[in-house]
Amino acid sequence: MIKIFYSGTYNVRHELINKDNVEIMLKEDLRSKIVGNVHDTIYASDGVVLKGNKNVMYIGGFYYEKEHPGKTVCENVVYEELKQIDKCDLVIANLTKYSAIASVTEILYAAFHNKKIVIFCDPDVTSYEVEGEYWFPILTAKQLDKNIEIKFIKDEKQIIDYINNLGEV
Repeated sequence: MIKIFYSGTYNVRHELINKDNVEIMLKEDLRSKIVGNVHDTIYASDGVVLKGNKNVMYIGGFYYEKEHPGKTVCENVVYEELKQIDKCDLVIANLTKYSAIASVTEILYAAFHNKKIVIFCDPDVTSYEVEGEYWFPILTAKQLDKNIEIKFIKDEKQIIDYINNLGEV
């Protein structure tokens, strides 16, 4: 069983989401499409087997992470997601949109821990030019960990197809 951690921006801004509308607001999020339903990507769990690939378990990140007494919501998210990266076999990072600050941090954390990482980029967003987005953290991560693969894509469906066709990592 391959355990994956998915990192990427949400399609909806956080301030528009609350506990009453979260399932509706995140129904079309890529995490929901990867797992096969919205519920299993919103609320923290120890993992869920994907509908599209029974050999893959989604172990994070979740919209609502487990809570820990004495920690703020933000501290909980960081604590839980770093633990999920520690437990995963593969980090899937979606850098097809701008301002994926948390994803960049998760990639660097995973690189420091020698995790297998596949980074998906949009060539219109990322290029290895100073004006391009994400070139610096990608090249930094590659210096830290040679186990990183970069895939330039035009459609997020390619991420789902990649995950659904995963064999051994």
